[in-house]
Amino acid sequence: MSRAISVRRVTIEYDGKRALQGLDWSVRSGESWAVVGPNGAGKTTLMSLLNGYRWPTQGTVEVLGMRFGECDLRELRTRIGMVSSFLESWVRGDERVIELVVSGKYGSTRLWTRVTAAERRRAMSLLRVLGCEDLAGKKSRELSQGERQRVMIARTLMADAELLILDEPCEGLDLGAREKFLGGLSRLAKAKLTTMVYVTHRTDEIPEGFNHAMILKEGKALAAGRIEKTLTSENLSECYNLPVRLERLGGRYYTLIDA
Repeated sequence: MSRAISVRRVTIEYDGKRALQGLDWSVRSGESWAVVGPNGAGKTTLMSLLNGYRWPTQGTVEVLGMRFGECDLRELRTRIGMVSSFLESWVRGDERVIELVVSGKYGSTRLWTRVTAAERRRAMSLLRVLGCEDLAGKKSRELSQGERQRVMIARTLMADAELLILDEPCEGLDLGAREKFLGGLSRLAKAKLTTMVYVTHRTDEIPEGFNHAMILKEGKALAAGRIEKTLTSENLSECYNLPVRLERLGGRYYTLIDA
């Protein structure tokens, strides 16, 4: 299997701090990874790095066979689907939902061409699947957080991406919408049709079928590898500095804090 992601000795510094510190990480095509860690661990920084929105202070990055510094990042972004609050901050409030969804096909957050009839049909079908086709004509600033998140998921799917990056994608979703979304990701992970990286600080949101995990703490990989060997009570306790007990139920992972 070819490598979808290769991160070697990567350090990222900004605002006077190190968000990532000497990180090594390798993902093979078709794998599904959960990236877990507390707030400030470097999870969102890592995801924005993979899409070329941040640049390593040190180290090398290669995504989908394209090495940073030797490739056109605009071309790379057309092969990646991403849902992230970092990316959402780039979306203008006056952007229409239908245009925002179609922009995912071009790896941008702003559409500079007219929406074609075929693109409109595709975008509307994705919005329909996510139960929000009635939002197509609304502006981004008119959406609730839950509506906005579903629209950004539709945007990700528009790309037919080789790599899906999902940074806290369930934020703002109610229980029903969350479980429906996670069920779809679980089916996709089991089919191994694309490479996925799912970022969360809640282990119970890791979809069934994800086979690898990395635990980040203070910008470093505390553990990484097969999920059953990485996602353990001992590793999570060390990560969060709490007595964490991990239990698996129905293919999902639940954490309890021992008194």
